[in-house]
Amino acid sequence: MISTPLKETFLQELIALLPAFLLQVWAMKPKITGQIFTFRVIFAIFCTISFLLSMVFSYCTPNEQYYDFRMIPFLFGLLYCGYRAGAVMTLIYIGAHFIFFNHGELWDFPNDIGLYLIPLALIFIPQFRHAKTPRRTRIITYLILFGGAVNFWVYFSHYGFDFEKNDIPWLMFEIGFSCVCILTTYLILMFVESILDKLSLQRQLQDLSQQFHQEAQKMKQLIDATPLGVMSVDKMGNLTAINDMMLRLFPSTEKVRSDDLIGKSFGYVMKHYDIHYPSIQLARSLQGEETTAEVLQYNGKILISTSSSIRNQETDEVVGAVGMAHDVTELQMLRSEIGNLERLSLVGQMAASITHEIRNPMAVVRGFVQLMKEKSDAALHDYYRIVLEELDRANTIINDFLSLAQNRIVEKEESHLHDIVRDLSPLLWADANLRGLGIEMNLGDDIPPLHLNEKEIKQLILNLVRNGMEAMNNKGTLTIETLLQKDTVQLIVKDTGEGIPQDKLDKMFEPFYTTKSKGTGLGLSLCLSIVERHKGRITVESEKGKGTTFIVSFQAHVA
Repeated sequence: MISTPLKETFLQELIALLPAFLLQVWAMKPKITGQIFTFRVIFAIFCTISFLLSMVFSYCTPNEQYYDFRMIPFLFGLLYCGYRAGAVMTLIYIGAHFIFFNHGELWDFPNDIGLYLIPLALIFIPQFRHAKTPRRTRIITYLILFGGAVNFWVYFSHYGFDFEKNDIPWLMFEIGFSCVCILTTYLILMFVESILDKLSLQRQLQDLSQQFHQEAQKMKQLIDATPLGVMSVDKMGNLTAINDMMLRLFPSTEKVRSDDLIGKSFGYVMKHYDIHYPSIQLARSLQGEETTAEVLQYNGKILISTSSSIRNQETDEVVGAVGMAHDVTELQMLRSEIGNLERLSLVGQMAASITHEIRNPMAVVRGFVQLMKEKSDAALHDYYRIVLEELDRANTIINDFLSLAQNRIVEKEESHLHDIVRDLSPLLWADANLRGLGIEMNLGDDIPPLHLNEKEIKQLILNLVRNGMEAMNNKGTLTIETLLQKDTVQLIVKDTGEGIPQDKLDKMFEPFYTTKSKGTGLGLSLCLSIVERHKGRITVESEKGKGTTFIVSFQAHVA
């Protein structure tokens, strides 16, 4: 039968191990408890419970000597939990000692509560918290041995030692009790360090998991933002990733999200789109076949499809495949348009060469017509006049066409727009008087000089003014105006004619488009070409029955 001291010692050992057991239970669910309390607070509470229970179940010998392990959880609480928690624990520890124990002799009070160990433990707190397990073991061992040595010294210095009074059994019990105390201390230290290592690994795992989740989110956003359709499958052919662009390239009659397809068989997905799975490039890459880019036509789109195998770097085993699709429909259309433009440019160059050569025989024809007019009967002069007017009209068309077809770099110099307008004003007034029209000029102040080609700007103004005069049918007033709007100089030519229908405004600057019975359709196209060579902009505003306004804008700082 186990003796009472042995049972009491075993009970004290279980109570002293209680903080380690409770900490182990708490560490099993860190997500629940860790959000409410920190480790230091939790462990301080567990240690407080332990040394209070140890005091309650303290073993008292017949000569009123108390034996318990209360100092073990108290020291662990001080060393692991720090100064603030240690201060609270110390107050509870001293207060509980007065409640649970009688103190007939004050000389033994510091020894009973281990008062000499408290400041020593507080000194070791910084070293203990930053030390590794072997150094922590040494610090705990020093404190326990120092406490036991002081306890024996105090007792022997007060009571002495007498072999005749059977002090040897008591000494053997003290030695055995101390050994169990030291063993319990090492067990607690081992358990707590193991739990701390586990918590540290859990925190590292959570940090890595969070970083992995963030990186996965970034990668998903990056893949979704790319103009390429991307999908990947594992070695079993199940989808592991698919971005939104791929869903847009292969639209479904049902509203499907990428998350709805993850984990499903790629063959099943292809059947959903009525595509034969074995012929798919991605399926061949999954078999380890090297593939090249392919051009696909799907749902009216032209796609370039590429795929490649995903291999294990160590074993070179195929563990999946990734496929990409790029919509090149617009690119193909642009290439087609560029080809058309090149052909049109070639035709334009040929036409310009032909019209240039036509002018020479036309000049000869005009000369002979004039000669024939002078030598013919007067009754035929009207016929010759009509022929000469049509020849002049044809020559004007040729000159406008050549001006429009020439893609030359114009030489510009600093000029004032008002000077060009004033140089043209006699010609404009004369033309207006012949038509019975009025001209109003509103030239703004502070108009800065511009880099212009005077010859081309004169041609621009003449074309716009004459175009406006022809639109007024010999009645009304033409307005020429200049304005400075921030860093933009505006040349405004406004007539009071019938106006242009809204459905025709968008075609006003197209070559050979005209609303006049005898117009060539090249005048406004030539104006647009001149404005663009000066890095400007021309717009037209018109209202039926109120007239038309042409606005030419030049950047004041553009050379």
